Amino acid sequence: MRSPFALLYLSITVAAACSDPTQVDPACATQAECAAGRACIDGRCRTSNNTDAATDIVAPGSDAARDAASTMDARPARRLASVVITPSMPVLATQRGTRVAQAFTATARFDDGTESPAAAPEWTLSDRTIGEIGTATGQFEASGFVGGQTVVTVRVPDGMGSTIAATTTLRVRLTAETFAAGVGREAIALFADVEAAAAGRSANVVYPLDRAVMPQNVYPANIQWLEGAAGDTFRVTLSKPNFTATSYVRHTGAGFTNSYLPELSAWQAFAQSDPSEPGEITVTRYIAASSRAFASAPVRVQFAPGALTGSVYYWTVSSARIVRIDDGTATRVNFMPNPPWPRNRDSNCIGCHSVSPSGRYMAGRLGGGFNTGTVFDLTTDLSGAAPPTRFDPTQTDWWFAAWSPDERRLVATRGPSPTGLGLLDPTTGAPVAAMGAGLPANNATHPSWSPDGTAIAYVSGASDWGVDYRNGDLSIVPVTAADTFAAPRVVQRGATLTGRNPAHSAISYPVWTPDSKWIVFAHGASARSSTEPAALFITDREGTQSLRLDNANGGPDQALSFEPRLSPFDTGGYFWLAFLSRRDYGNSLAGTRGSNREQIWVTAIQRAPTEPDGTPGTRWTSDPSRVGYWLPGQDPASRNISAFWAPRPCRPNGERCSVASECCSNDCRPPAGGGEAVCSPPPRTECRQEGQTCSVDADCCDGLTCFNRACLRRPG
Repeated sequence: MRSPFALLYLSITVAAACSDPTQVDPACATQAECAAGRACIDGRCRTSNNTDAATDIVAPGSDAARDAASTMDARPARRLASVVITPSMPVLATQRGTRVAQAFTATARFDDGTESPAAAPEWTLSDRTIGEIGTATGQFEASGFVGGQTVVTVRVPDGMGSTIAATTTLRVRLTAETFAAGVGREAIALFADVEAAAAGRSANVVYPLDRAVMPQNVYPANIQWLEGAAGDTFRVTLSKPNFTATSYVRHTGAGFTNSYLPELSAWQAFAQSDPSEPGEITVTRYIAASSRAFASAPVRVQFAPGALTGSVYYWTVSSARIVRIDDGTATRVNFMPNPPWPRNRDSNCIGCHSVSPSGRYMAGRLGGGFNTGTVFDLTTDLSGAAPPTRFDPTQTDWWFAAWSPDERRLVATRGPSPTGLGLLDPTTGAPVAAMGAGLPANNATHPSWSPDGTAIAYVSGASDWGVDYRNGDLSIVPVTAADTFAAPRVVQRGATLTGRNPAHSAISYPVWTPDSKWIVFAHGASARSSTEPAALFITDREGTQSLRLDNANGGPDQALSFEPRLSPFDTGGYFWLAFLSRRDYGNSLAGTRGSNREQIWVTAIQRAPTEPDGTPGTRWTSDPSRVGYWLPGQDPASRNISAFWAPRPCRPNGERCSVASECCSNDCRPPAGGGEAVCSPPPRTECRQEGQTCSVDADCCDGLTCFNRACLRRPG
């Protein structure tokens, strides 16, 4: 009979003979890095006969191996059945700007009822805007700048070449509290007992407008209300399910404007927290004279899940200059303070401008009478006494102009009143012959070239130049080849448009949606926005359906909206439309209430028709526009008209950002050491695919390179 020691020696010898002592298991981070038949365990690709803490598969030479070799004590290996995350559904509460942490652990449960810490767990988040989690450690750290919830997922190798996952929900609730100058924490107690809203006593918020839709990166709205007296205290609250910002402001007497501009960081947190949820704005008034506090009706705003990038170039009537406001800011840039003089040298004002699709060039008409025009390169310095132009600013006459998508041509309103359309070379200003059926030579104005290049929309039947005509139809001339056109056709008659004011017959300023499927236009008594009534409409390019944009107009009975101009991009499921309106903005102290003065507003338009059940449709079943917002950065005391959008390229890594969609990498977060959010390289699990934006090669998935801020496949 052999002794037990002989058996032990034999088993060890056999195990050693069957193994290769020079073989080293490759390192790994995930199961995908291991070959077939191997599992990623403890950072190594191990074969199925290696020990796996998650499955209890045994290794040769171990006590378990000897037990399995014995016919007297054979048993099957246990299998991983499930994984449990601890803690379950935690909620972290913190002040804005403070980073808090939460440690997660994963427990493996086996089919024999036993448990042990899971081996080689891999942790991920469904939404990384609210924080980061250690892939291997399960340690979560909140950014401190955005509240909301995310799904925490852990995946554990099952020893069979696959993984078993578990999930839980994590919430981060942020609060912020600020006090205006002269207001201390004692103001909090003033609102211990708040009475219901009451006319003449409640603050009565008049801006933002209820149900307004804004992009996530919009500059903070100047919150305005009507009621207040010296000594009153106001509690301004921005709230979402997982974010609340509270500010206390005191009426200081003369000069106080019954308004409050939230801090930029607080507004950004308001916009980005709980992105699918509407936000609520309330202003609670404490009346010093009666020592009573009154609630206000809440104003609800929705933030579209995306950034509206680009710049808006508009004309200030009082200064006769074009200024620029960049996205996410409230700063007016007078980029060309000294425009060139026209041929008759009556005035060096500039107007009737249009910006090219790339945002690089601007065509502008000079002077105050029958004027000449030229083209400017917006990438050059135009701030000097003699801003450079692409051609002689005294040689070419036009009124209104629009760019072709390839920027090789301008289609312009030319000739004496009533005017016709003609082609211009934007590099020389020279007229270009229109071939085929040509372009309409009379009674035509307000051209707009479709983004797909196949058609030009314009106003036909105009009996006067581009502002004072009182009759006009929407027409389209097809573009059949370069500089070649087919016969025009009328799409909508101004005198018979469905939904119009019966007394109005003038269509004006048509503009295409970025997909070239829809045309937005104004309809009113004339195109003159300073005195006449008008409202916005949308139609398809065949004219089979037209709808009045009541939400954008301010209601079914409102007719104070003019000159629509669409952003070249759609984001967050919407097209974005700038337009002019003489409606009241806020109150008379901070806004334009009662002035009847044109200002620029922005409205979101649903990107495509849907059926009532949400499925894609071919016709609108309701008004596709949303309640608009006032473009931040304007001077409320100025008449502001003719707003044109220009693209802005995505932001590279390291540049400040407010939302992910502003970044080439699609990743906006504070750096590891804290601070303001910047565009950051995406994690390798979220590398940028072919055609997506990028900052550097490392942003792109394997096999792609970053060229001109896009991930492209290398030649060959």
